[in-house]
Amino acid sequence: MAEEYTDYEGMQKNSHKVLKTVLKIILIALIIFVFGAVLIRSCMRRPQKHILYSDALKAALQENKDIDIYYQSPFDTINRNDEGTFQFSISDCYYIPKTHQLQVTLRYNLAVLKDAQEKYDLKETPTDDCFDYSLLFEDGERITDCSYSSYISGRYRFIYLLFDGVDLDEYTLVSYSAEDAALTDRDGKILAHETDSNGKNILYETDEEGNTKVYNRTFVSLETYYIDDVDYKKQPLSSLMVFNRLYNFERVADYDKYIDYDVKFPIIKS
Repeated sequence: MAEEYTDYEGMQKNSHKVLKTVLKIILIALIIFVFGAVLIRSCMRRPQKHILYSDALKAALQENKDIDIYYQSPFDTINRNDEGTFQFSISDCYYIPKTHQLQVTLRYNLAVLKDAQEKYDLKETPTDDCFDYSLLFEDGERITDCSYSSYISGRYRFIYLLFDGVDLDEYTLVSYSAEDAALTDRDGKILAHETDSNGKNILYETDEEGNTKVYNRTFVSLETYYIDDVDYKKQPLSSLMVFNRLYNFERVADYDKYIDYDVKFPIIKS
């Protein structure tokens, strides 16, 4: 009887060990699955940054290899439809003063094409080039000339849009003193931000010569329309801020490794 009890006790211990081992394996597998899913999603959301090698950029680099290229992250702003479903998202923004170019990385779920078919009562699901893109400035000026390169990763399409004729450095000298400013830095340079009577946002800065200037461009938005329903008086499918002068934007130090020298991209419209 004592032997039977001892055997039963041993079986219990062994079963507990097996159960612990199984639970440990399941837990490890679950952790690997979660981290793997996060890693895959991260890779899809943040493709490797690259800068389109346009003719204008090529000419600028041939003239001077050390040009200024600035980068700003729009914080992956997401646009959603009325049902709350993801539609369009932006991630990276590059500004090249020398060539007056602004490049934006746009991402959308391929399900958006099906949404477009239903929204516009189309017989077939449209292709990936069925959208029209433009830049809108806060004063109402719009730039529609752009070119692009794109690729599909999983269920997402990434589009690298390049707009010409963008000058974010235009400014006007104004009479504004440090006493008037809402904010100054340690050196007394003005960093004020106000809203005028028309609701326009004004950003004041002081240059190295001590002159106070206000930039003509504070905000830039990327607007997306269905290509057969482009009406700038109507609400776009998506409107996302791609540049905001109130945020810092940094100079890209090693931009050579981001330039895609081999990409061939077509002109969307002009």
